[in-house]
Amino acid sequence: MNLVYKKMKCLEFKRLALSDPNSSEHNFVEHSANCPQCLKYVGGVRQMDADLASSVDVVIPSDLMARLQLNQELSEEVEYGANKSSLSIRRYAIAASFALVVFVAGFMASNQFSGNTSIGQDYQALLSGVVEHMNEQAITPVWNPERANSSAAALLASYDPEIKLKFLDSLQFSRICPMGQYRGLHATLETTDGQVTFAYIKGNSVSHLLDAGYEGYVSRIKPVRGGNLIIMSRTSKGLEEADSQLEKAMYWDI
Repeated sequence: MNLVYKKMKCLEFKRLALSDPNSSEHNFVEHSANCPQCLKYVGGVRQMDADLASSVDVVIPSDLMARLQLNQELSEEVEYGANKSSLSIRRYAIAASFALVVFVAGFMASNQFSGNTSIGQDYQALLSGVVEHMNEQAITPVWNPERANSSAAALLASYDPEIKLKFLDSLQFSRICPMGQYRGLHATLETTDGQVTFAYIKGNSVSHLLDAGYEGYVSRIKPVRGGNLIIMSRTSKGLEEADSQLEKAMYWDI
């Protein structure tokens, strides 16, 4: 049975872009591929989400985290805002995050804390965020390579216009998703040893590459341009193959 899709108008596209800028709805994807102005518009919405995520990635020493618990509370507010697609809550979260930055900056200056302490060095937080999202998503959609690559390229560019991705025949899925206290690119690719998940999370890069076993996965965290790359596989062979594919496809040294 052939499905007939009604072409989406620009106004309908922009309304959906505000509520779900990464929608996989057929009409939404088709319209963005054929309307440069709307593609630019949804890129701006995605950038707003990226800016919001960056604004709440506040540098806080672990002892302050325990005493104030502000970062976790703020993350919950942002997550609630994303789920409800409420612009008013997003504005509140942005304003609250800026206020938190000012407060923590003053507190750190007065107590002479080192500015090099970074939540980006918390390898377990990165791993747990990705695995938490993988466990919450019962199944991972499998797209055709053209759609997956187009989406990944656009989303990476929304983080940094200089980030490029060569076409990957094995790429199956790419989308911006919440991952614990972070928000980043969630993608999958096929290897000879099965499907492998990887994520790009913008922020402070970890100090060095780390391989670790985590909740039944073989994982790798690597510092990359502007953030961190996390690769999750059920086998070492799958991880190494995925890592090799990404090294050849991404336009920076991993």
